[in-house]
Amino acid sequence: MKRSAGLATLQVALAFYLIVAGILGLMRSNAGELAGVMSLLNNLFSSATITTIIVITLAIAELIAGVFLIVEFFSGQIHLTSVILLIFIVLWIVNIVLIDIIGLVNGNYFRSTAGVLAYLSQLSRHLMILGATLAIKQRTRA
Repeated sequence: MKRSAGLATLQVALAFYLIVAGILGLMRSNAGELAGVMSLLNNLFSSATITTIIVITLAIAELIAGVFLIVEFFSGQIHLTSVILLIFIVLWIVNIVLIDIIGLVNGNYFRSTAGVLAYLSQLSRHLMILGATLAIKQRTRA
């Protein structure tokens, strides 16, 4: 299948990002980019065991998605990658809702210019990752 240079670059960048985020999530037990979701879950469950299980699960999901994207880049289309990306898209949308929307209501982002810029930087990063994942998923479906 012919792949554009832009999609190929997105796929490699997203794969590396997910692999690194998964490894960091396992090393630091904060689920990489999903750390904000973990703090909300920690407050919700009040149990370190449940939160740790969820953290490890999310970090492993990031790692698996990244590995599948790298393998698919070099070997051709793997049908399971589409399912893994769909699961990750759902997890990432939940991350955006919890961190960037609910966190916006509960946060103190608009008290300073630095806070607004930090929020917009975080939101744009989350949306770029979602957009890259959607673009790559669309390509794997075609």
